[in-house]
Amino acid sequence: METSTEICSVAISDEHKLLAESSSNKGFEHSSKGTLFVEACLAKANLRMEDLAAVSISEGPGSYTGLRVGFAMAKGFCYAHDLALICIPTLKALADGVDVTDERTVISSLLDARRMEVYTASYDIHLEERSALKALVLDEQTYLNHYGVNDVNLFIGDGAHKVRPWLREGQDRILDKFCNAADQMKLAHKMYREKAISDIAYSVPAYLKSPNITVSKKNLLS
Repeated sequence: METSTEICSVAISDEHKLLAESSSNKGFEHSSKGTLFVEACLAKANLRMEDLAAVSISEGPGSYTGLRVGFAMAKGFCYAHDLALICIPTLKALADGVDVTDERTVISSLLDARRMEVYTASYDIHLEERSALKALVLDEQTYLNHYGVNDVNLFIGDGAHKVRPWLREGQDRILDKFCNAADQMKLAHKMYREKAISDIAYSVPAYLKSPNITVSKKNLLS
């Protein structure tokens, strides 16, 4: 299940074979469409919830509301049907959905964190970490310091457009690739085989930053 951005996406897989998927990019329909997408995918795959072994959930960072809704749904399914819970790093799954053969390429996943800030992590084409997950405020100098050390950069995710002013011609490019539940497929099966199972009771989203909560200036008692 993928709910870390405005995209709501659900997929069912068997090993590395995608059996069914449903998604919407109309904007934060997680609460209204999430369970419906699960039911649709089960029907397409001719399966029942009891036939599944585990539920994987994109753990963040990303939208606070989206992540909370996703975790609530995933935990509910796991509790109700005695399924394993697998928490997948959002930016790593996003990078795993890209097919690249140039060994020089560094894949950088960027998620929008408002204004010129992004959540970012970078990987080589074998999904080995090149730059750890962090929140980064982008400007030209930050771009050069953080990404300019790489020979070739490929930027993906809903925050990738923010680096466009500083792309180096012939070295850096943006790919229109966004979060999708099917991207979790290989990581989820690997973690399941390795018994990297999350505790249903204590697992929480990887928010990275505290939520931006505004306080009303109205005097509610008057």
